[in-house]
Amino acid sequence: MVITTKNRDLMAPETEPTDAELQIVMKEALDLALARKQQSDIWMRRQLLETVDQVRSAYEAAHP
Repeated sequence: MVITTKNRDLMAPETEPTDAELQIVMKEALDLALARKQQSDIWMRRQLLETVDQVRSAYEAAHP
C-alpha cells in the first residue's frame, strides 16, 4: 500500500490522518506489541525454569 502525502502537511494541527495511515500505524503498533510480548514470555519462561532449578537444588541439598 502506497500513501501519497505530498499535497498534505502532516504536521498541521487540523490535519486528520487517513484511514490508510491509521491502518499502517495500528499494524506497526500491533507488530511491536506482539514482539515485546514474545520477548517477555521468553524471559518469564527462563526465569521460571531457573527458579525451579534453584528450588530443586536447595531441596535436594536439605534432604539428602
